[in-house]
Amino acid sequence: MWLYRLSLAKVKWHALTGRPLTGVQAAKVELINEAVPFERLEARVAEIATELARIPLSQLQAQKLIVNQAYENMGLASTQTLGGILDGLMRNTPRRWTSSRPPKPRGAGSGRAPRRPVRRLQSSPSGAAARPEPRHHP
Repeated sequence: MWLYRLSLAKVKWHALTGRPLTGVQAAKVELINEAVPFERLEARVAEIATELARIPLSQLQAQKLIVNQAYENMGLASTQTLGGILDGLMRNTPRRWTSSRPPKPRGAGSGRAPRRPVRRLQSSPSGAAARPEPRHHP
């Protein structure tokens, strides 16, 4: 998503280094609309909501639709789909599991016996004679 807001160089910089941005930095590069101090946040939200409430709903809907459609035409949906897939792949690499293994179980269920192996079903209902010979396959 950052690619739609930042230059390619900036996107790669943040993606590859993993360096986070502060709210002020994110506002400066227009990843967010504005950075508001926490103590002013509620008041600022109320100001914006009041401003939006003065605009006819049909105009808000039309503007939102046209902007969203423009991003859809640039491939937003496929980018979001690919992002989710790649995120899942990156979280399940062998290095990830060696560097941060899941915690060992604790509590009442941790002392239970290990599961028995699952019994495999035959691949052919006709029996062993009708199954393909494994050594015939490379």
